[in-house]
Amino acid sequence: MIPRDQQTASTGERARGYFSYAVFAFSLIAGIALGLALTRIQGPLQRSNAEPWQLRAEDRQHYQIAIALEYAYKRDLPAALNKLIAMRPAQDPLEALAQAACALGSSGYLRSESGIRAIRSAVALYSSQGRAGCAEQLLPQEATLAAPAIATEVAPNAGFATPLPTKPPLPDSGADAAVRRLAPTPAPQRRFEARVARSFCDAANPALIEARVVDYLGRGIPGQRIRVRWADQEDIFVSGLKLDRGDAYADFQMEEGIEYSIDMPGAADPLGASLSTGACYTDNRRTLKSWRVTFVEI
Repeated sequence: MIPRDQQTASTGERARGYFSYAVFAFSLIAGIALGLALTRIQGPLQRSNAEPWQLRAEDRQHYQIAIALEYAYKRDLPAALNKLIAMRPAQDPLEALAQAACALGSSGYLRSESGIRAIRSAVALYSSQGRAGCAEQLLPQEATLAAPAIATEVAPNAGFATPLPTKPPLPDSGADAAVRRLAPTPAPQRRFEARVARSFCDAANPALIEARVVDYLGRGIPGQRIRVRWADQEDIFVSGLKLDRGDAYADFQMEEGIEYSIDMPGAADPLGASLSTGACYTDNRRTLKSWRVTFVEI
C-alpha cells in the first residue's frame, strides 16, 4: 500500500499540473485574441490595385468625373467610353455619369473653379451623346469678360511726339520665317464597311436594328458612333454600352411603316438598302421583323 502522505503529494502535483496547463491555454487564447484586436485597430488590412467597379459609391463618382476631365483634354471618345463601361454600372454608362455629375454638383462640388470645370467636362461628354441630367441647371452661367475701357482725357491742341523705332524692321523673308508654323497632322480616321443586313424574327426583340462594329478579326470595337436616319430626323447610338451584349453591340428601336438608313458618321457610308419592319411569324405567333447589320473595319 502507498502511504497516505505520498498519495496526498501525488494528488497535489497532478492538480498543479492541470492548473498550469489551463493557465497556459488561457494565456495562449487571450494572446491570440489581443493580437488580432490590435492588428485590426492599429493596422487594418489595406487593399490595393482595386478595379474601378470595386470602389465605393462616392469614389466611383469622383472616378467618373476624372474620366470626363481626361476626355476634355484628350478628346478620345472611345477611350472615355471604354473606361465608363469598365466601371460596370447598372444602367447606361453615360446616364451613370450624368447622375454622378448631378450628385456631386448638389453636394457643394461647385464651390470652387476646379469643381465647376470638372462638372462642365462631364456635361460636355454625356451631352455630346444625347444624354441629359440635372447638372446643367446647377452650373453657373459662363460670364463673358470684356476688357475694361480706360478713358483718357486729352488736352486740346496737345502735341504728340513721334516715337522713334528702337529696332529696324525685319526684312520680308525674315518675317515670313518667324510666323511660319507647322500644321498638326490629324490622327488617321478609322474606316468601316457596312455588310449586307439580314432580317430575323424574334418575338422577344421585335422591330429592332441590331448593329455590331468589329475589326477585321471579328473582335468587337466599343465606343463607335452609329447613325440611323429617317425622314428629316436622325439618332446616334454607340457600340459597347450594353455590357451583357458585348463590345460590338448596339441597337435601335424601329417603328412600323418607316424606312431607315444606317451608317457611321465620317467612318462608314450608308448601307445600300433601307431597313423597315413588317409582320413576321415565329412559333405561330405574329411579331415584327428585326434586322442585323455589321460594320467591319477595313
